[in-house]
Amino acid sequence: MRMLNTTNHIFLFGFYLIITSTLTAQETTNITPGTPNQPDFVPVNILPQPEASVTINQDPRIKMLLDIKSKMEKDGEFSDRYKIQLYYGNLNKANEIIRASKEAFPKWSSSIQWETPNYKVWMGNYRTRLEADRALKEVHTKFPNAFIFRPEKK
Repeated sequence: MRMLNTTNHIFLFGFYLIITSTLTAQETTNITPGTPNQPDFVPVNILPQPEASVTINQDPRIKMLLDIKSKMEKDGEFSDRYKIQLYYGNLNKANEIIRASKEAFPKWSSSIQWETPNYKVWMGNYRTRLEADRALKEVHTKFPNAFIFRPEKK
């Protein structure tokens, strides 16, 4: 037990010497002959960074193509979209149905499609089945025989 205490004391004393010598070494200043009591400093001029700028040169036809593509996506030209069919039959009744649908639901576009020998009235252009189901629930109040489908690509 006594041996352990002596070893601990020697260790602590050595640790104390190391710490105090490190602390005193950090407090000393570098003094050069000719400039009494002044540390060595090197003056540095820091200039502000210039603003970065990027110039993009693009063909104006790219903007036109992007506009055409976004219109085609909106109209559902080349995507899997859902529609609601309101009617299938003769042209006179199809015209009545499309007028009624445009009055009752102006937020969704309606169109007449011809399939020999009858006409179809389609409404909307829904991205998801859920979106189409929500619309169908509202459409059923005016057109109880309406149903959701995916048009075949031509």
